[in-house]
Amino acid sequence: MFDQRFFKITLAVLLFHVGLLYLIQSGLGRKITEAVISPEVVARIIPLEPPQKPAVETPKPKPETPPKQVKVTAPKPAPPQPRPTPTPVASLPPTPNAVEAPLAPPAPPAPPAPAPEPAAPVSAAPRAVGIGEIQCSPPQPTYPSQSRRMGETGKAVVRLTTDDTGKVVKTTVVTSSGSSRLDQAAEEAVRRMRCKPYLDNGRAVAVTAQQPIGFELN
Repeated sequence: MFDQRFFKITLAVLLFHVGLLYLIQSGLGRKITEAVISPEVVARIIPLEPPQKPAVETPKPKPETPPKQVKVTAPKPAPPQPRPTPTPVASLPPTPNAVEAPLAPPAPPAPPAPAPEPAAPVSAAPRAVGIGEIQCSPPQPTYPSQSRRMGETGKAVVRLTTDDTGKVVKTTVVTSSGSSRLDQAAEEAVRRMRCKPYLDNGRAVAVTAQQPIGFELN
C-alpha cells in the first residue's frame, strides 16, 4: 500500500516537472506559475522534509609538540678596562677670613661607680663568762724572790682570753696587787693555765674570764 502511493506521488512529480520545463521553454510557464501555482499547492503536492543537520566532526586533538630546548651560552666577560689616572688637585692656601668650626666640647667623665656598702661590723669582742665555766686548771704562781725578801704581798686580778681550742691567748691585769713584780708573776701563772673550749650552741668560741691570784708570806 505504501509503495503504490509513493510510486504515484513520484510519477506525478516527474510529470509536473516535465510540463513545467515545457512551459518555461515556451514562455508561458512563468505566467501560469504565478497565476496558478502557489507555494501552498506545491507544499500540498510535495511534502517538505525537515532539513537534516550536517554532522559535526569532532576535531581530533593535535599531538603536543615538545618544547624546543634552547641552549644558552654565557656571554664572554668583557676585557678589564684600564683605570683612569686620577688628576692631581692643587691644594689651595688657607683663606685668612675662613672661619674655623669650633671643636666639640669633650664628653663629661663617667660618674664614678658607687662604692660598695661596708659590711656590717662583726663584733670581735669575746663573750665574758665566769672562770668556772671554762674549767681551767688551778694557777700555780711563782713568788718572786725579791718580793719575798722585801715582804711584798697582795692580790692581783688577771683577765684572760681563750680561743676556740681553750688556749689562753691574752692576759691583762685589771686589778693590781700593788707590786709590779707580783702582777707580772700573776700574769705568767695565768698563761700557763689550761682550759676547756667554751661551747655556744654546740660551737666552740673565744671567751674572756677573770682569775684572781693572791700572794701571801707564811
